[in-house]
Amino acid sequence: IFNEKPVAIIIDKTTDVKGCNVVNMLFAYRRTTKLVSVDFLEAVNFSTMGGLILRLLTEWKISFNLPKLIASDFASYMKKCFHKALNPIMQQLKHNTCPAHI
Repeated sequence: IFNEKPVAIIIDKTTDVKGCNVVNMLFAYRRTTKLVSVDFLEAVNFSTMGGLILRLLTEWKISFNLPKLIASDFASYMKKCFHKALNPIMQQLKHNTCPAHI
């Protein structure tokens, strides 16, 4: 569905009723948006988030030169994830914070 498409990545972390970290990731292309992952992470930081994004792009067969946008909350680990983990590999990628999180 997203193979070889210039997707947008939408990612957000929340907690479940037990206080565990839950990361939801969606891919969007034109009028198609799909929840591609719900992951429970013990630690949430720039490294774990970057690794999760890169793993899912690989699993969905989306070349690293295709994603154009990542939308996330305004958390410092997401800004660091973009600058340290994603942008060196995907220089075309732009980072926007979700208006609901500003």
